Amino acid sequence: MSGPPKRLLRSRAVGVVVPVHNERELLAPALRAIEKSFAATASWLLERALVIVLDSCDDGSSQVAHEFTSRLKFSRPEIQTRVVVCPARNVGVARALGCAELFNMWTTIDAAEIWIATTDADSRVPEEWLSAQIRAHEEGADLWTGRIAVEDWTSYDADTRKTWTSMYDAEAFPIHGASLGFNALAYSEVGGFPRLATGEDRQLCGLLFECGARWTQDTSVRVTTSARRVARAPRGFSFALEKIDAAMASVVGGLHEGGVTREVNRPLREVPSAPTTAELAVGAT
Repeated sequence: MSGPPKRLLRSRAVGVVVPVHNERELLAPALRAIEKSFAATASWLLERALVIVLDSCDDGSSQVAHEFTSRLKFSRPEIQTRVVVCPARNVGVARALGCAELFNMWTTIDAAEIWIATTDADSRVPEEWLSAQIRAHEEGADLWTGRIAVEDWTSYDADTRKTWTSMYDAEAFPIHGASLGFNALAYSEVGGFPRLATGEDRQLCGLLFECGARWTQDTSVRVTTSARRVARAPRGFSFALEKIDAAMASVVGGLHEGGVTREVNRPLREVPSAPTTAELAVGAT
C-alpha cells in the first residue's frame, strides 16, 4: 500500500461475525482466510473487528479461536477481536449475538456507517470478499449476497454433484450465511437475525428486501464451503445434499416429480418460512 489509507464516504467500520459449533478441524483455515480478506482492505481508513461466537462447542474449537485471536492481536493489531460464548445451539441466535457485540464495540459510530459480514466456520472466504462488499456499500448497497463453491464431493455420488450444480446455477437468488453482508442500520431496523436454527439468513434477507434495502447480488465472489455429511444446522446444506443423494440413489427421475427442482427460481419475496428441499439445497448454509 502506498500513501495513507483513504477515508470512505459511507463506511467507517467493517465487522465479521463467525458462528462456530464444533469446528475444531476447519476453524483455523476459515479464520486465516478472513484475516487475509481484512488485509485486502488496508488501503481504506476503517475500524475492523472479528467476532467469533462459540455456540455450544465442546470439541476444542474454543482453544483454536483463542489461539488465533491472541496471535492476531500482535500480527494485526488494527483488527479488534472478540470471542463470545453462546449456549443456545442455534445459528440464528449465534449470528445475532455476534452482531450485537459489534454494536457494543462501536457505540460512537453511526450504524449507517457500519458494514457487517457473516460467514461460517467450515468455509473459506476469498481475499476479495470484504473488499467487494465495502465497494458495494460505497455504491449504495444495504445488502450483499455472494455465492458458494463446494470443495470436496468425494463422499457423495457423482450424480449428486451434477444435480446440485445444475440446480444452483439456475437459482436466481442464492442466499448463504457463509457469504452475506449488510448495513448495520438496515439490519437493526428489521430486528436483526431471526432466532432460527436453520434459514436465519434467508429470513433476514427477506425482511431487508421487503423493507426496501438496496441489494447487490455478487456472482463473482465465491466462498469455499464443505459438503460434509455430518450436519451442523438441522435441515441445512448437508441435509439438502443428503436428500438429493438419496433421491439419486433411488429414482433419478423422481427428483422433478417429487418437487426437488421446481421451486428453484422463486423470487425472494415468495420464499416461505419452511424451505423446500430445493431451496435448502441452494439457499442453506
